Amino acid sequence: MHAGIDCGRCSLFAAGCALCAGLLAPIDAQAGSGWPKYAPKADARRSDIPATYKWNLGHWFKSPQAWDEARKALGARLKEVEPCKGTLARDAARLGKCLDLVYGLSLEIERLAAWARADYSTDRTRPEAKVRTDQIQALVTRFHGAVAFLEPELLAMDPDVLRSYVGSGGTMAKYAHYVDDLIRRRPHVLTLGQEKILALTGDLRAGPNFMVNALEEDVKFPDVHDEKGAETTLTRSSFPKFRASADRAVRKEAVEAFFKTLRAYGRSFAASLDMAVKGNIMVAKARGYGSAIEASLNRNAIPVSVYDTLVRTTHEYLPKTLHRYIKLRGRLLGYDKVHYYDLYTPLFESASRKVPYPEAVKMVEEATSRLGPDYAKVLKRGLDPKNGWVDVFPNQGKRSGAYCNGVYGAHPIVFLNYMGELEDVFTVIHEFGHALHFHLAFANQEYVNSESPIFLAEIASTFNETMLLDYLLKTAGTKEEKLFLLNKRLENIRTTVFRQVMFAEFERAIYHEVESGGALTAERMAAIYGDLIREYYGPDFAVGADDAMEWAYIPHFYYNFYVYQYATGLMSAIALVDKVKKGEAGAVERYLDFLKAGGSDYPVATLQRAGVDLTRPDAMKATYDLFITTMDEIDRLTAK
Repeated sequence: MHAGIDCGRCSLFAAGCALCAGLLAPIDAQAGSGWPKYAPKADARRSDIPATYKWNLGHWFKSPQAWDEARKALGARLKEVEPCKGTLARDAARLGKCLDLVYGLSLEIERLAAWARADYSTDRTRPEAKVRTDQIQALVTRFHGAVAFLEPELLAMDPDVLRSYVGSGGTMAKYAHYVDDLIRRRPHVLTLGQEKILALTGDLRAGPNFMVNALEEDVKFPDVHDEKGAETTLTRSSFPKFRASADRAVRKEAVEAFFKTLRAYGRSFAASLDMAVKGNIMVAKARGYGSAIEASLNRNAIPVSVYDTLVRTTHEYLPKTLHRYIKLRGRLLGYDKVHYYDLYTPLFESASRKVPYPEAVKMVEEATSRLGPDYAKVLKRGLDPKNGWVDVFPNQGKRSGAYCNGVYGAHPIVFLNYMGELEDVFTVIHEFGHALHFHLAFANQEYVNSESPIFLAEIASTFNETMLLDYLLKTAGTKEEKLFLLNKRLENIRTTVFRQVMFAEFERAIYHEVESGGALTAERMAAIYGDLIREYYGPDFAVGADDAMEWAYIPHFYYNFYVYQYATGLMSAIALVDKVKKGEAGAVERYLDFLKAGGSDYPVATLQRAGVDLTRPDAMKATYDLFITTMDEIDRLTAK
């Protein structure tokens, strides 16, 4: 089954399946036709945003009432699993029937969870929406408790017998990779009683994430001044816009106010993250792993050496890459020292421009045109907000950031906070990389094999970002525009590789702190984070008084060794895009096959078939070499 709640089962393209109808519906909408004009505002009321730009979750559930009825019905159905206990080894037919039942129930839970969390993310001030997320978490815990017998009972079987059941054909054939992976993880699956107890801790382990979500909503930032001197609201959604302002006084005030406010709530953020870390360590110990990082990476058969090689290779390149870039940024901005509030402002202002959402759609479609007409057809449907896939603009109470979620058998959804900046266009193409990955995997795999692990999923998103950047560089009309885009490439690598590797190193450090008997206070985490800032950004970077509180701004630290995959994803994407750009024979087909593969094989092997091997540092070094040659080009163009 898929990790967490992302597990389920549905017959692939079953006749009459309402879920599948959503996936297979004709793709005929014309992007851009009849869209109302709207100027995004970070503090808009949701009711002020035209309905066209809000997603429609009706492909999952038509109303909160329908959702609640389905939740109650599913809760009553969990008892159907009980007769499977003690009977899985009887024969292949019995095992296949029970697996189909478990995966079918899991799919329904996934739909319930996706709807509840999507609904809550658009406006977190509504208590009834929060109640539904609590209710589905409770149901998830009940489900895991009900099926806790499954893996221990399977692993009690002789592995050769289990493999023979898979080889017997019929419904068991689709579970071949699942069974192989289960046997691989055999040493870390507990007894039935132990698995049931561990499953019952699900609500407790989910608590820190709910706590920090509530805390983020409760934290209120002070008003700051915009470029015209007017007081305006600072929020988590508007912070990225302020820190990228061309006016240094504006971005300095916003950054200092933002991090100073986080410091005021530091003990609460620290207590929440500390509990999340301890929960993951508890599970790792219970399963017999040597560390939490080993437990996390082993879920997808990723060697810890990949993580270590990534950090080590990054450190080797820091002096000639990120340290040099900070010096370059200081020279171009005219500062002796670069501060945090100088990292995100465009270096070449004349190339910066507003991009309305319809224009962003056209850019995304053109940038991905190399991937062929079938890819383009699905992309066009999803980007058109009239089709209900995408929630475009920010509003009061809306969660910050962006994400994509998919439930097998129906179209995915994309969550945005689009403000009309060029960076937002990259966010759009990033999230629709995920969306097309979901779509192609769902259309080509049985559900048990359809979900790609994040290690692969972030390749699809950053591949699209890289395609957009190359498209814009190719069509750049002036030197100033080219410079802007070259710096965008540097910023992509800085934020998606260097920054995420720094996050990964921080995450490893705080887990090590607890595993070695230390304590995670706000002050200790700020000290660890501050030391990493100095090491990564080098001697020409000045660390502000509260900059080290950025750790409290990063939600991904609750995702259990997630962030390093952004870095490996972009490195892999750069290598794959290079093959497509050069017209290498079969490169497009191999990439699309990679998307279609979903989770049908181990991620390292799936990526190797696409043409990238992350057990070696080659792709990592190639990315850093690209960073260096891009700085060389900027130096050449700005020499005078």
